[in-house]
Amino acid sequence: MQLITQADQLAGQKDAKGYVALFAEDGAIEGTQGQATGHEALMEMVQRVWQQEGQTLHLTSSVVIQSLTANTATATSILVIVEVTSRQIVSLAQVTHQLEQIKGQWLFTKRSIQ
Repeated sequence: MQLITQADQLAGQKDAKGYVALFAEDGAIEGTQGQATGHEALMEMVQRVWQQEGQTLHLTSSVVIQSLTANTATATSILVIVEVTSRQIVSLAQVTHQLEQIKGQWLFTKRSIQ
């Protein structure tokens, strides 16, 4: 749950380097804003998307762990994106997270944002 919350906080801060570091080397994002696989493509995608959305907060809600093994996990959450100045909700999404423990660290292998 901490990794999911951390990712959304970094997204709100527009910290692409920190955000992408939470993904496996071949990690992927797919959803309404497109898809990308691998650190370089993820970096390009999130920078483009975040530039379009302006100054926002990415708020994590309703995290549910769907399955958990020693080295893998699947979870869902709700992502609420709020414009900072107006405090208006600009986006609401259901997110499915696939995670894997790699070299002792939990990383995203895939985030599906719908």
